[in-house]
Amino acid sequence: PSALPGSSTMSEQPAWLESGGDNPFTDESVTTTAEAPAPPANTQPYEAPSWAQTAGEDAAKQAATQAAQDPAVQRAVIGAAGGIAQDQANQAMEAQKKKFSEMPKPWFIMRILNWLILVPLAYVAWAKAFESGGDEPMNTYVVAFYIFTFTILICCFEVMSGISFIAQNLAKMFGFMYTVTGRLIFLVMTGLLVISFENDGAYIVTGCVLGVALYNVAVMLYYPEWTKQTYTEHAAHFNDDNIVNNHV
Repeated sequence: PSALPGSSTMSEQPAWLESGGDNPFTDESVTTTAEAPAPPANTQPYEAPSWAQTAGEDAAKQAATQAAQDPAVQRAVIGAAGGIAQDQANQAMEAQKKKFSEMPKPWFIMRILNWLILVPLAYVAWAKAFESGGDEPMNTYVVAFYIFTFTILICCFEVMSGISFIAQNLAKMFGFMYTVTGRLIFLVMTGLLVISFENDGAYIVTGCVLGVALYNVAVMLYYPEWTKQTYTEHAAHFNDDNIVNNHV
């Protein structure tokens, strides 16, 4: 059929579509704007001027100085430090209570005997050296000095070992006291020094020392884990496992 008068066929296109010149979507300004690259980002971090940094540091130092000089702050710091020290003391006391509660009775008796032997040892040495009127030979005073020294060592080992400074030095310098063999030799040698005084008191004290030495050996052999534990607690501040691993 023929087309209607005054109309174009379906195959015909508008003149502006064929030429493209009047098409608003081909406008170069629109295309250029859409494809324009983004402005470069500022990658450099911001740095405050040197005078601002110096002023901030000075202000912080001044504030810290004023706070340190404030009596209220000082009291708070002292109170906090005192509270921490008190907590540590309480914890140490609780640990000692727990240790004594778990300690085997024979081990506790051994420590008591070691404490009790200190008195006769010190007395027999003092009596021989200072109650003889100064007529004793020089070797007597030397032996008395050694007995006093051994007495102090036993006292530190059994009575003052709760002080960490003393305990770690005992473990470091007198490690033989934590072994069965070393403990036996030490006490037997102490007894032999006492018996060299050759009097009735010396003979009695020597017998007591040798009896305590045998009891120490028996208890340490029966409770080897407590021997290790004692050394481990005293030697907590330095590394030396030789005595722990060779306690017998």
